[in-house]
Amino acid sequence: MVKNVVFAFVSIFLAHTFLAYFVGVKALFGWVTGPPGEHWGAFVLASAVAGLMFLDFGVLREQVCLVACPYGRLQSVLLDRRSLIVGYDARRGEPRGLPRERTQAGAGYGDCIDCSACVITCPTGIDIRDGLQMECIHCTQCIDACDVVMEKTGRPKGLIRYGSRDELEGKPRRILRPRIVIYPLIMLVVWGGLAIALTQRGSADVTVLRGIGAPYGLLPDGQISNQLRIKIVNRSTETRRYAISIADAPDLTLVSPDNPLEVAPGAASTASVFVMGKAGSFPHGLREIDVAVNDGAGFEKKTPYRLLGPEE
Repeated sequence: MVKNVVFAFVSIFLAHTFLAYFVGVKALFGWVTGPPGEHWGAFVLASAVAGLMFLDFGVLREQVCLVACPYGRLQSVLLDRRSLIVGYDARRGEPRGLPRERTQAGAGYGDCIDCSACVITCPTGIDIRDGLQMECIHCTQCIDACDVVMEKTGRPKGLIRYGSRDELEGKPRRILRPRIVIYPLIMLVVWGGLAIALTQRGSADVTVLRGIGAPYGLLPDGQISNQLRIKIVNRSTETRRYAISIADAPDLTLVSPDNPLEVAPGAASTASVFVMGKAGSFPHGLREIDVAVNDGAGFEKKTPYRLLGPEE
């Protein structure tokens, strides 16, 4: 009972830590101290994550490693016979036998006394003496358990140790091989692409969305009006004022109560704007434009957008 209570507290703590990554600690603290009904979405998410954590700790346990964890699938694809793994030295340990069997039969046994300490201590319940298996998470608990037994029986450590399959079978080691070169090159390309993307990212993100409701409206003076929602995320460390305009379209008029739009650092704001023009400005019911956003501090972005109007 006490164990389950501890599991429950740890699960709740981890669930709220996970939620804090997305909303921040201050906002999360306000949500926790307030009634759940005010932020029911966050409450449901935290409850679901806490429930899954408790299910992992208290019920599934090693089944998560055996069924859900992708580590074993990945290692089965990436490893070869020369990769460093947790392995059992069968040449030294076999044939195995209990101490009383060794006394009765005399010499001829290996160093493994078949105590099963490696199996008992394994969190996924596998027998490392059967070779590398997909369920092995390389926690090395079997190494520690076997070394203790070797010390007690006066044998050298390392019956279970880190090594490659070829090394454990007595074959020569070969460090340089194709995957040693290919894998780092793949990682270099991936991380290099990420670094380039981060360095080229602007100080703000701009998203242009269509307004809610009718695609366009007909004004009393005969003009066509399109409503746009412009969402701006300020990624800089200071408050910015973003001016919104329509680039290279003198026949169109932009009207917005929030122009320029002020956005705090790390925050996001949305401005509702209306773009109006005469019916002749929408040939075939369409008009391609560029929505320009400028903060006056070096950031400027033009986002293509399609206005709609009546077909001639």
